[in-house]
Amino acid sequence: MSNLRFILFLLTLFFVHLLFYQYISMGEIFPDLFLVMVVYAGLIWGPEWGSLTGFFAGMAQDSFSFTYFGLHALAKVLVGFSIGKVRHSFFSGKPTVQIAIILAAKMVHDAVFYGIYLARTDESFWRQLLFVSAPAALYTAVLGVALFFLFRIHQKSRGW
Repeated sequence: MSNLRFILFLLTLFFVHLLFYQYISMGEIFPDLFLVMVVYAGLIWGPEWGSLTGFFAGMAQDSFSFTYFGLHALAKVLVGFSIGKVRHSFFSGKPTVQIAIILAAKMVHDAVFYGIYLARTDESFWRQLLFVSAPAALYTAVLGVALFFLFRIHQKSRGW
């Protein structure tokens, strides 16, 4: 796989998320394409680049949100590093495996994010995870993998 093609994929995710975020939602369910960037950066380039991508994607997301500044960055750095560390254990070219990876990454991200964000509120952490995060994780995973295969990004040396 060409690094240029992968970088174009990451930039496409970045700009689609920034420019079309409102238009690609399904009702109240919004995909997190920044997280998809972080997951694939960690899977392809390892924990350092997964963390670095997570930091910059999280800071970009934090700059447009009204939450604690740096909270998205923290959650995305943790996901990028974790995915990068275990990438050789489970990554394959099968879409179902990639969907499961992104789905799990989104749930971990949201558990970290909402665990901190909702800590001093009356809102239910578990209600947020089950009724908001779970559908968003599924939508993010399916959309992310579809865009990944749309770009036909593959690497023969790893059996993708």
